[in-house]
Amino acid sequence: MDGIEVRELVPSEYKEWDLIVEKAKSGTLFHTSEWLEICRDALSIDLKIYGCFRNGELVGGCPLFVKNIKGILKVATSTCRMTSYSGPLIKENASSRASKRVQETHEILNPLREFLCKQGFDSIHLTFSPGFEDIRPFTWNGWDSAVHYTHYLNLQENIDRNLSGERRMELKTATEAGLRTRAWNDPETYYRLLSLAYDKQNIEPPLPREFFERLFKLIREKNIGYMFVSETSEGEAVAAHLNLYGKKCAVIWTSTLNPDFDSLGPYALLYYNEFLDLKSRDFKFMNVMAANVPTFVDFIMGFSPELIPYYSVNLDSKRYSIAKILYKTTHKETY
Repeated sequence: MDGIEVRELVPSEYKEWDLIVEKAKSGTLFHTSEWLEICRDALSIDLKIYGCFRNGELVGGCPLFVKNIKGILKVATSTCRMTSYSGPLIKENASSRASKRVQETHEILNPLREFLCKQGFDSIHLTFSPGFEDIRPFTWNGWDSAVHYTHYLNLQENIDRNLSGERRMELKTATEAGLRTRAWNDPETYYRLLSLAYDKQNIEPPLPREFFERLFKLIREKNIGYMFVSETSEGEAVAAHLNLYGKKCAVIWTSTLNPDFDSLGPYALLYYNEFLDLKSRDFKFMNVMAANVPTFVDFIMGFSPELIPYYSVNLDSKRYSIAKILYKTTHKETY
């Protein structure tokens, strides 16, 4: 089989990359050039999409955000704030033989790994999306690995049978308080609720207003999702989800809440009504991206989700490892 050439894509080739994302089983909105460019601009970080070519045909690749730490360390990661996974993708192999698919995966990932190792990065961190299971071309070659989780809510099941007693009580409280839900794509409302939630913790929101303005514009133009809100009978939004459409699923990407209304059960009402809405539109499952947050796990377990693993790999240079140790030591002493 002909060899694989790996190189950085130029912007005019991004549409070709997006076709790989669309067709790949593990391709997600977070892999698309539009999402990546919004993150790049909002966070002022460098973006590179590396493509893997066979005989001039794009057959895989990986997006990376690159930053320099104090002009000394060069760090590359496939994720950024509020983008939990992205990472390598390969063009789907039509063969029904498992051995053929594994061979194809390794024939693309091995050259990609070798190429990344030659780019002078002091640290490389790749987080694969759920469904991408074979990370051995990295782990067999000295990269460290870790497992992460997300939750899938099966929309083919009966939600009422799966609810815990606590979630039922929250739904009752929300109903008695007159809360209701609806789709409402308004960035100002979302950012106001997000700011309230983070102000309560005395910290800045993880992404600037510009990011959400561009995201809502993309949602309107491409029909890639919607905002779902819980509101009072007077029409005041008190909680919201931003939902992004995936392959046969909706990704509950981020949630926010006015802390003053937490006791009224707005989150439980959001999830319950979203479940019914998405089921009526023939979505297969809800991907609830909060399984790595201990404070939220107990809440979502009240809906009886399935725990789904996904994986990350990383490779650190010796000087990056030393810098991490010194950083941790210094901050411990400061504390």
